[in-house]
Amino acid sequence: MSRQGFTLLEVMIAVAILGLSLTAIFSSEVGAANVAQRARRQNIAATLARCKMGEIEEVIAIEGLPALEKEDTDNCCEHAPVEGFECKWIIERIILPEFGTEEEEDEDESAQDASKRQLTEAAEQVSQQDGTPQEVIAGEAGNLAMLALQLGFPILKPFLEEQVRRATVTVEWKEGDAVRGFDVIQYLVSEQPAPIDEAAAEEGS
Repeated sequence: MSRQGFTLLEVMIAVAILGLSLTAIFSSEVGAANVAQRARRQNIAATLARCKMGEIEEVIAIEGLPALEKEDTDNCCEHAPVEGFECKWIIERIILPEFGTEEEEDEDESAQDASKRQLTEAAEQVSQQDGTPQEVIAGEAGNLAMLALQLGFPILKPFLEEQVRRATVTVEWKEGDAVRGFDVIQYLVSEQPAPIDEAAAEEGS
């Protein structure tokens, strides 16, 4: 005897399989939409960060580097603000590390004595290696380039610190209850020569 149609159990199994399939499809669609929305927000945030950094560069070109730290919070791009996005920015001085410091170095030794000692050690090293003048100039018979850097860096260090500033722009926005954001850092160099300290110049002469 042949039967027609489906039993109730078969219909329930088919509906369950269809429900699971639709749930997986809809979940993937929602996930893709969330990823696309997050990518769109990040793209907007990157554009706003570039805009804000450009505004900072323009202000620095007109007013020059700030003597001290300068910071503020605003809507990122002044001429095209976007609702929901906020920029925190700061311009700060840089502190270069000391070059060639050694733990075993005598703390009572002055910078001038240390320079003389290093120069003497380098001269002895070159004389022991019996290098030709060409090799000495090329640095093959001694570490003269490193010595020159060690002697010149303390003089250049204040000048470099005065002429360079680090600008940091932090873009933040909300995604639900979470706050997301990222930092953009750029080093700004003054196009104007560093001011001469007349008192220091007179003491040096």
